[in-house]
Amino acid sequence: MSVPYALYAANAGTATGGGNFTHYIGEEYGGGVIFHLLKDNAGVEHGLIVALTDQSTSQVWSNVTSTLIGASAQSSWDGLSNSNAIVGQVGHTSSAAKLCLDLVSGGQSDWYLPSIQELNMLWNNYYTVARVLSQIPGATQLSKSYYWSASEASATNAWTFPFNYGSTPSGYKYNTTYVRAVRAF
Repeated sequence: MSVPYALYAANAGTATGGGNFTHYIGEEYGGGVIFHLLKDNAGVEHGLIVALTDQSTSQVWSNVTSTLIGASAQSSWDGLSNSNAIVGQVGHTSSAAKLCLDLVSGGQSDWYLPSIQELNMLWNNYYTVARVLSQIPGATQLSKSYYWSASEASATNAWTFPFNYGSTPSGYKYNTTYVRAVRAF
């Protein structure tokens, strides 16, 4: 079950909300590798998990390339809601978000295309995640390339995240690039 994005926005840190975590950054868990942890106000532990492999190395953001979705796909924090808005647009047939929402991996089916800030949190723990991915049979490293985020930038662009240097340029929605799903717990 996915956790509301507001929880992450309010507690955006590597392991926030006090100590005594059951899980840890870099743990193989829930079909992937944990890259972000926090505790909510009630002390319940939540986190973000990155999939073990790319869902594509050459996918457009969406087949709808020049229509502004608007606020429902522009959250910096809520990749799940953004993903649902992308696939819900009129004329949609294929997208990076659909690849992620359709993914069933590691016994989990609640994957989505990460928002730009979720990708940034993954980047912040890149070393730990990359080390663990290298030790899991069948897992693949994050490419030193651009990955789509679920965060729309304009009618024709969406935010990308390059794992070779960690900035956040936007790219045309019709460009093809890498896709890696995440999920929340």
